[in-house]
Amino acid sequence: MSCHHHTDLALIDEQGSLTRRALRAAVTRRAAELAAAGLRPGDRAVLCRPNGRRWVVDHLALAALGAVGVPLNAASAPDEIRHAARDSGAALVLTAEGPGPPPPGPPDPPRSPATDLAGIATIAYTSGTTGRPKGALQSRHAVRLGGENIARRLALGPADTVLSPLPLAHTYGTNVLNAALSAGAALVLLTRFTEEAVAEALRRHRPTVLAGVPTMYRRLLVHAGLPLESVRCSLSAGQPAGEQLARDWQERSGAVFAEGWGMTELAGLASLTPADDPRHPGTAGPPVPDAAVRTGEDGELLVRGPFVTPGYLGAPEATARVLMPGGELRTGDVGRVAEDGGVTVLDRLKDVILCGGYSVYPAEVERVIATHPSVAAVAVTAMPDPVRGESPQAWIAAVAEGAADEAAVLAHCRAHLAPYKIPRRTTFLPELPTTAGGKIARGRLPH
Repeated sequence: MSCHHHTDLALIDEQGSLTRRALRAAVTRRAAELAAAGLRPGDRAVLCRPNGRRWVVDHLALAALGAVGVPLNAASAPDEIRHAARDSGAALVLTAEGPGPPPPGPPDPPRSPATDLAGIATIAYTSGTTGRPKGALQSRHAVRLGGENIARRLALGPADTVLSPLPLAHTYGTNVLNAALSAGAALVLLTRFTEEAVAEALRRHRPTVLAGVPTMYRRLLVHAGLPLESVRCSLSAGQPAGEQLARDWQERSGAVFAEGWGMTELAGLASLTPADDPRHPGTAGPPVPDAAVRTGEDGELLVRGPFVTPGYLGAPEATARVLMPGGELRTGDVGRVAEDGGVTVLDRLKDVILCGGYSVYPAEVERVIATHPSVAAVAVTAMPDPVRGESPQAWIAAVAEGAADEAAVLAHCRAHLAPYKIPRRTTFLPELPTTAGGKIARGRLPH
């Protein structure tokens, strides 16, 4: 059944459809069950379920109780669940098996966080590049704004159907859920992303809005026969997409490519292209209402606004490294802000390759290589260079075995990049590692 024009529908997943009335009733029942299990306002609860209605109901029930959610990916290892549960002082862990205590084990002695959690909706654990992941605090106001800002910029309404293969446990996926709920739109949730699952959902439900990350859109571009006629807007966030991908997708789909930029510490997007004004493909659009974005030292983007995290749970030193006096957030992203306020994100500050006195942004090199027709996925990292200090190296997955060769890729790079940006080494792999959110995981590439 297509959910077009069925404005009472709230949610569609692999179990079928759920009306708004049925969703509200399910949330009320679940909140009562959690209260009976001992959960009280202000208590923390780890939410570690697969994408689907049960995740949504638990998420809304925790909010209704005034509890603090601690979302984790359903594929999290027991040690990851244990760390988040003990670090947050969680009273319950909600998994596919039901509510229960944190898993037993020696790491991380339990503690009661001294941080004031009044007004906090979520403790979102960020990927740990060094040591354990940190719990970024997201206020109820910030979480609400995250959804509402997407709904406003994309002009979502009750006649819209949003298709999302994004993991709900990630801030971006939760934002899309909250945007659909706040606008009265129907949300089609996929358990996980595959090209076939997206194609089937497009045929069955004829969504008007599609949400994804650049890696997903690149994979969909080479998938034949996608029925995109119903899609008026495609939302992309999670990492920079680049002008070429934006133009290619708009040409393929006929839909606006609305790119956003944000992070866990902002509980959502700080900037987003309006659906009715896609004048600058490849940029992340102007700041959302009440957001101020500027560049600081080394071109780092700094953000001020009511959604900036108050800090990391129980980690004052880590908090001091990202929060500047006056409340600005150091994002760790390098970019530029145009005179009209439009934001362009170039790369992560820590990923910049310092090559013979030049700065090479891996994301720029990746975007060029990704346009080669034989390349399915690419990642660029730094390699030691005895002359230049560092040089780029590329890791590539081809669309088919043997479809790409180093000479062709390097010739493509020479046509589009300055010599110092061209990879000095190219390695072909069957596939590249990705995060649960679909982004390329550079840190998990072979050494």
